[in-house]
Amino acid sequence: MDLNERKIKQAAGIFMLAAGLAMAFFDLKSGTRTVGPLIIPAVFIIVALSILFRGISGWFSQAAMLKLLSPKPRYGFLGVFIALLLIFAIPGFLPLFFAAQLKWDIGLSGWIAVCLSAFFALALIHGLIFGAAVSEKRLKLMRKRRNRLSADDRGITVEMPLFDKSCFMAWQSIEAIAYYNYIADSDFTEHYAGYRLYLNAVPIYAKYEKQFWLNRLFPKDSQSRIIDIGDGTECFWEMPKVAAKYLGTKADIETKDAMKSALVSRRTYKSGNKAITSEHWRPNGGGEEEIIFNRSNRILDEIRKSCR
Repeated sequence: MDLNERKIKQAAGIFMLAAGLAMAFFDLKSGTRTVGPLIIPAVFIIVALSILFRGISGWFSQAAMLKLLSPKPRYGFLGVFIALLLIFAIPGFLPLFFAAQLKWDIGLSGWIAVCLSAFFALALIHGLIFGAAVSEKRLKLMRKRRNRLSADDRGITVEMPLFDKSCFMAWQSIEAIAYYNYIADSDFTEHYAGYRLYLNAVPIYAKYEKQFWLNRLFPKDSQSRIIDIGDGTECFWEMPKVAAKYLGTKADIETKDAMKSALVSRRTYKSGNKAITSEHWRPNGGGEEEIIFNRSNRILDEIRKSCR
Protein backbone atom coordinates (compact mmCIF):
# COMPACT_ATOMS: atom_id res chain seq x y z
CA MET A 1 0.00 0.00 0.00
CA ASP A 2 1.51 3.35 -1.00
CA LEU A 3 1.49 6.60 0.91
CA ASN A 4 -1.41 8.11 -1.03
CA GLU A 5 -3.67 5.11 -0.37
CA ARG A 6 -2.96 5.57 3.33
CA LYS A 7 -3.79 9.27 3.06
CA ILE A 8 -7.10 8.48 1.37
CA LYS A 9 -8.00 5.97 4.08
CA GLN A 10 -7.12 8.45 6.82
CA ALA A 11 -9.17 11.13 5.08
CA ALA A 12 -12.07 8.68 4.76
CA GLY A 13 -11.85 7.92 8.47
CA ILE A 14 -11.78 11.61 9.41
CA PHE A 15 -14.70 12.36 7.08
CA MET A 16 -16.79 9.53 8.53
CA LEU A 17 -15.92 10.63 12.06
CA ALA A 18 -16.98 14.20 11.29
CA ALA A 19 -20.25 12.97 9.71
CA GLY A 20 -21.00 10.73 12.70
CA LEU A 21 -20.29 13.48 15.22
CA ALA A 22 -22.42 15.95 13.21
CA MET A 23 -25.40 13.57 13.16
CA ALA A 24 -24.98 12.82 16.87
CA PHE A 25 -24.84 16.55 17.64
CA PHE A 26 -28.01 17.11 15.57
CA ASP A 27 -29.81 14.34 17.49
CA LEU A 28 -28.78 15.64 20.88
CA LYS A 29 -29.51 19.23 19.92
CA SER A 30 -33.03 18.28 18.82
CA GLY A 31 -33.72 16.88 22.28
CA THR A 32 -33.45 13.15 21.56
CA ARG A 33 -33.79 11.10 24.73
CA THR A 34 -33.79 7.61 23.21
CA VAL A 35 -30.92 5.44 22.02
CA GLY A 36 -32.47 4.45 18.65
CA PRO A 37 -31.71 7.62 16.63
CA LEU A 38 -28.11 7.55 17.87
CA ILE A 39 -27.38 4.12 16.36
CA ILE A 40 -26.60 5.48 12.88
CA PRO A 41 -24.07 8.13 14.00
CA ALA A 42 -22.61 5.57 16.42
CA VAL A 43 -21.91 3.22 13.49
CA PHE A 44 -20.16 6.04 11.64
CA ILE A 45 -18.04 6.92 14.67
CA ILE A 46 -17.08 3.31 15.46
CA VAL A 47 -16.05 2.52 11.87
CA ALA A 48 -14.13 5.80 11.57
CA LEU A 49 -12.25 5.19 14.81
CA SER A 50 -11.37 1.66 13.73
CA ILE A 51 -9.94 2.99 10.45
CA LEU A 52 -7.94 5.69 12.20
CA PHE A 53 -6.71 3.41 15.00
CA ARG A 54 -5.62 0.72 12.53
CA GLY A 55 -3.58 2.90 10.25
CA ILE A 56 -2.47 6.10 11.91
CA SER A 57 0.34 4.68 14.07
CA GLY A 58 2.02 2.90 11.18
CA TRP A 59 1.41 5.82 8.86
CA PHE A 60 3.53 8.30 10.82
CA SER A 61 6.45 5.88 11.24
CA GLN A 62 6.63 5.06 7.52
CA ALA A 63 5.58 8.35 5.93
CA ALA A 64 9.09 9.73 5.46
CA MET A 65 10.44 6.48 4.05
CA LEU A 66 7.54 6.00 1.63
CA LYS A 67 7.80 9.58 0.48
CA LEU A 68 11.40 8.98 -0.50
CA LEU A 69 10.48 5.73 -2.17
CA SER A 70 7.81 7.40 -4.30
CA PRO A 71 9.06 10.80 -5.45
CA LYS A 72 6.18 10.92 -7.95
CA PRO A 73 3.40 9.14 -6.09
CA ARG A 74 0.19 7.99 -7.71
CA TYR A 75 -3.11 7.40 -6.03
CA GLY A 76 -3.53 3.65 -5.90
CA PHE A 77 -6.63 2.06 -7.38
CA LEU A 78 -7.68 0.62 -4.02
CA GLY A 79 -7.56 4.00 -2.29
CA VAL A 80 -9.56 5.72 -5.04
CA PHE A 81 -12.09 2.87 -5.01
CA ILE A 82 -12.53 3.21 -1.23
CA ALA A 83 -13.04 6.96 -1.60
CA LEU A 84 -15.71 6.39 -4.27
CA LEU A 85 -17.45 3.84 -2.07
CA LEU A 86 -17.47 6.35 0.76
CA ILE A 87 -19.03 8.98 -1.52
CA PHE A 88 -21.80 6.55 -2.46
CA ALA A 89 -22.24 5.40 1.15
CA ILE A 90 -23.15 8.87 2.42
CA PRO A 91 -26.27 9.27 0.19
CA GLY A 92 -27.24 5.78 1.26
CA PHE A 93 -27.15 6.77 4.92
CA LEU A 94 -29.06 9.99 4.47
CA PRO A 95 -32.45 8.35 3.67
CA LEU A 96 -31.95 6.01 6.63
CA PHE A 97 -31.08 8.92 8.89
CA PHE A 98 -34.06 11.06 7.86
CA ALA A 99 -36.43 8.07 7.85
CA ALA A 100 -35.52 7.44 11.48
CA GLN A 101 -35.63 11.11 12.46
CA LEU A 102 -38.82 12.09 10.64
CA LYS A 103 -40.55 8.75 11.23
CA TRP A 104 -41.35 8.10 7.59
CA ASP A 105 -44.00 5.49 6.88
CA ILE A 106 -42.06 3.46 4.28
CA GLY A 107 -43.07 -0.06 5.26
CA LEU A 108 -40.89 -3.11 5.77
CA SER A 109 -39.62 -3.25 2.17
CA GLY A 110 -38.67 0.42 2.37
CA TRP A 111 -36.68 -0.10 5.56
CA ILE A 112 -34.89 -3.07 4.01
CA ALA A 113 -34.03 -1.02 0.91
CA VAL A 114 -32.62 1.98 2.80
CA CYS A 115 -30.68 -0.28 5.20
CA LEU A 116 -29.10 -2.19 2.32
CA SER A 117 -28.19 1.00 0.48
CA ALA A 118 -26.61 2.38 3.65
CA PHE A 119 -24.63 -0.59 4.91
CA PHE A 120 -23.60 -2.34 1.69
CA ALA A 121 -20.97 0.23 0.66
CA LEU A 122 -19.84 0.53 4.29
CA ALA A 123 -19.35 -3.24 4.51
CA LEU A 124 -17.29 -3.17 1.31
CA ILE A 125 -15.12 -0.36 2.69
CA HIS A 126 -14.51 -2.31 5.90
CA GLY A 127 -13.65 -5.44 3.93
CA LEU A 128 -11.20 -3.65 1.64
CA ILE A 129 -9.43 -1.93 4.52
CA PHE A 130 -9.28 -4.74 7.06
CA GLY A 131 -9.74 -7.75 4.81
CA ALA A 132 -11.60 -10.89 5.76
CA ALA A 133 -10.31 -13.58 8.06
CA VAL A 134 -9.90 -16.94 6.35
CA SER A 135 -10.22 -19.99 8.55
CA GLU A 136 -8.02 -23.06 8.28
CA LYS A 137 -11.04 -25.00 7.08
CA ARG A 138 -11.61 -22.47 4.32
CA LEU A 139 -7.94 -22.64 3.28
CA LYS A 140 -8.12 -26.42 3.06
CA LEU A 141 -11.25 -26.13 0.92
CA MET A 142 -9.54 -23.63 -1.39
CA ARG A 143 -6.56 -25.95 -1.80
CA LYS A 144 -8.89 -28.85 -2.42
CA ARG A 145 -10.60 -26.95 -5.25
CA ARG A 146 -7.39 -26.07 -7.09
CA ASN A 147 -6.89 -27.55 -10.53
CA ARG A 148 -4.51 -30.53 -10.58
CA LEU A 149 -2.30 -31.65 -13.45
CA SER A 150 -1.41 -35.29 -14.09
CA ALA A 151 -0.12 -37.31 -17.03
CA ASP A 152 0.20 -40.91 -18.15
CA ASP A 153 0.84 -42.86 -21.36
CA ARG A 154 -2.53 -41.75 -22.78
CA GLY A 155 -2.27 -38.01 -22.29
CA ILE A 156 -2.64 -35.06 -19.90
CA THR A 157 -5.52 -34.73 -17.44
CA VAL A 158 -6.46 -31.55 -15.62
CA GLU A 159 -8.77 -32.16 -12.69
CA MET A 160 -11.16 -29.22 -12.17
CA PRO A 161 -12.85 -29.76 -8.76
CA LEU A 162 -14.45 -26.33 -8.76
CA PHE A 163 -16.47 -27.30 -11.86
CA ASP A 164 -16.85 -30.98 -10.88
CA LYS A 165 -15.18 -32.30 -14.01
CA SER A 166 -11.86 -33.27 -15.60
CA CYS A 167 -10.30 -32.28 -18.91
CA PHE A 168 -8.37 -34.95 -20.84
CA MET A 169 -6.03 -34.23 -23.79
CA ALA A 170 -4.51 -37.17 -25.65
CA TRP A 171 -0.87 -36.86 -26.64
CA GLN A 172 -1.67 -37.21 -30.35
CA SER A 173 -4.11 -34.27 -30.10
CA ILE A 174 -1.44 -31.83 -28.88
CA GLU A 175 -0.03 -29.77 -31.74
CA ALA A 176 2.05 -27.41 -29.62
CA ILE A 177 2.77 -26.38 -26.03
CA ALA A 178 3.86 -22.82 -25.25
CA TYR A 179 4.88 -21.11 -22.02
CA TYR A 180 3.69 -17.54 -21.41
CA ASN A 181 4.78 -15.06 -18.76
CA TYR A 182 3.48 -11.53 -19.15
CA ILE A 183 2.02 -8.48 -17.45
CA ALA A 184 -1.52 -7.64 -18.50
CA ASP A 185 -2.27 -4.34 -16.75
CA SER A 186 -0.90 -0.95 -17.66
CA ASP A 187 0.12 -0.27 -14.05
CA PHE A 188 1.98 -3.63 -13.83
CA THR A 189 -0.30 -5.14 -11.19
CA GLU A 190 -1.66 -8.16 -13.09
CA HIS A 191 0.88 -10.88 -13.85
CA TYR A 192 0.04 -14.10 -15.66
CA ALA A 193 2.14 -17.22 -16.21
CA GLY A 194 1.14 -20.61 -17.55
CA TYR A 195 1.22 -23.15 -20.34
CA ARG A 196 -0.97 -22.91 -23.43
CA LEU A 197 -1.80 -26.14 -25.21
CA TYR A 198 -2.82 -26.00 -28.88
CA LEU A 199 -4.90 -29.03 -29.90
CA ASN A 200 -6.09 -30.58 -33.16
CA ALA A 201 -9.21 -31.93 -31.42
CA VAL A 202 -11.57 -30.74 -28.70
CA PRO A 203 -10.50 -32.13 -25.29
CA ILE A 204 -12.63 -34.75 -23.57
CA TYR A 205 -14.48 -33.56 -20.46
CA ALA A 206 -15.70 -36.05 -17.86
CA LYS A 207 -18.26 -35.02 -15.24
CA TYR A 208 -17.92 -36.09 -11.62
CA GLU A 209 -20.65 -38.33 -10.26
CA LYS A 210 -21.53 -35.80 -7.57
CA GLN A 211 -21.94 -32.27 -8.86
CA PHE A 212 -22.75 -28.93 -7.32
CA TRP A 213 -26.21 -27.74 -8.39
CA LEU A 214 -24.78 -24.71 -10.21
CA ASN A 215 -22.53 -26.96 -12.32
CA ARG A 216 -25.54 -29.13 -13.17
CA LEU A 217 -27.40 -25.98 -14.19
CA PHE A 218 -24.65 -25.07 -16.70
CA PRO A 219 -23.44 -28.43 -18.02
CA LYS A 220 -22.07 -27.26 -21.39
CA ASP A 221 -18.31 -27.73 -21.88
CA SER A 222 -15.99 -25.43 -23.78
CA GLN A 223 -15.31 -26.40 -27.39
CA SER A 224 -12.08 -24.43 -27.54
CA ARG A 225 -8.99 -26.20 -28.82
CA ILE A 226 -6.68 -23.80 -26.96
CA ILE A 227 -6.31 -24.76 -23.30
CA ASP A 228 -4.56 -22.65 -20.66
CA ILE A 229 -2.99 -24.24 -17.58
CA GLY A 230 -2.24 -21.43 -15.11
CA ASP A 231 0.57 -21.37 -12.56
CA GLY A 232 -2.00 -21.86 -9.78
CA THR A 233 -2.49 -25.46 -10.92
CA GLU A 234 -1.02 -28.20 -8.75
CA CYS A 235 2.03 -29.87 -10.34
CA PHE A 236 2.24 -26.91 -12.75
CA TRP A 237 6.05 -26.91 -12.78
CA GLU A 238 6.10 -30.60 -13.73
CA MET A 239 5.06 -29.77 -17.30
CA PRO A 240 8.64 -29.63 -18.77
CA LYS A 241 9.39 -33.07 -17.29
CA VAL A 242 6.07 -34.42 -18.55
CA ALA A 243 6.71 -33.06 -22.06
CA ALA A 244 10.22 -34.48 -22.08
CA LYS A 245 9.02 -37.92 -20.93
CA TYR A 246 6.03 -38.40 -23.22
CA LEU A 247 6.75 -36.09 -26.16
CA GLY A 248 10.53 -36.38 -26.29
CA THR A 249 11.09 -32.64 -26.21
CA LYS A 250 13.67 -30.73 -24.21
CA ALA A 251 13.36 -27.02 -23.55
CA ASP A 252 14.97 -24.62 -21.09
CA ILE A 253 12.06 -22.43 -20.05
CA GLU A 254 12.75 -18.88 -18.96
CA THR A 255 10.73 -18.63 -15.76
CA LYS A 256 12.09 -15.27 -14.68
CA ASP A 257 9.59 -13.02 -12.93
CA ALA A 258 8.17 -10.60 -15.51
CA MET A 259 7.84 -7.99 -12.77
CA LYS A 260 11.63 -7.93 -12.37
CA SER A 261 13.42 -7.17 -15.62
CA ALA A 262 16.14 -4.79 -14.45
CA LEU A 263 17.03 -3.51 -11.01
CA VAL A 264 16.76 0.28 -11.10
CA SER A 265 17.70 1.11 -7.51
CA ARG A 266 18.10 -0.38 -4.07
CA ARG A 267 17.76 1.64 -0.87
CA THR A 268 18.04 0.67 2.78
CA TYR A 269 16.18 2.55 5.50
CA LYS A 270 16.11 2.21 9.25
CA SER A 271 12.77 1.85 11.00
CA GLY A 272 13.35 1.53 14.73
CA ASN A 273 15.80 -1.31 15.22
CA LYS A 274 15.09 -2.85 11.82
CA ALA A 275 16.80 -2.24 8.48
CA ILE A 276 14.38 -2.24 5.55
CA THR A 277 15.67 -2.69 2.01
CA SER A 278 13.55 -1.45 -0.85
CA GLU A 279 14.19 -2.47 -4.45
CA HIS A 280 12.78 -0.69 -7.50
CA TRP A 281 12.52 -2.98 -10.54
CA ARG A 282 11.59 -2.18 -14.11
CA PRO A 283 9.03 -4.71 -15.43
CA ASN A 284 9.73 -6.22 -18.83
CA GLY A 285 6.05 -6.27 -19.79
CA GLY A 286 6.25 -9.93 -20.72
CA GLY A 287 7.15 -11.33 -24.10
CA GLU A 288 6.18 -13.77 -26.79
CA GLU A 289 5.06 -17.28 -25.97
CA GLU A 290 7.98 -19.66 -25.65
CA ILE A 291 7.34 -22.91 -27.51
CA ILE A 292 8.44 -26.03 -25.68
CA PHE A 293 6.82 -28.51 -28.09
CA ASN A 294 5.88 -28.15 -31.75
CA ARG A 295 4.67 -31.27 -33.53
CA SER A 296 4.55 -29.89 -37.08
CA ASN A 297 7.31 -27.24 -36.75
CA ARG A 298 4.91 -24.54 -37.92
CA ILE A 299 5.11 -20.95 -36.77
CA LEU A 300 2.93 -20.08 -33.79
CA ASP A 301 0.57 -17.83 -35.76
CA GLU A 302 -0.31 -20.69 -38.10
CA ILE A 303 -0.95 -23.00 -35.15
CA ARG A 304 -3.22 -20.42 -33.52
CA LYS A 305 -5.27 -20.00 -36.69
CA SER A 306 -5.67 -23.74 -37.14
CA CYS A 307 -6.89 -24.15 -33.54
CA ARG A 308 -9.55 -21.44 -33.67
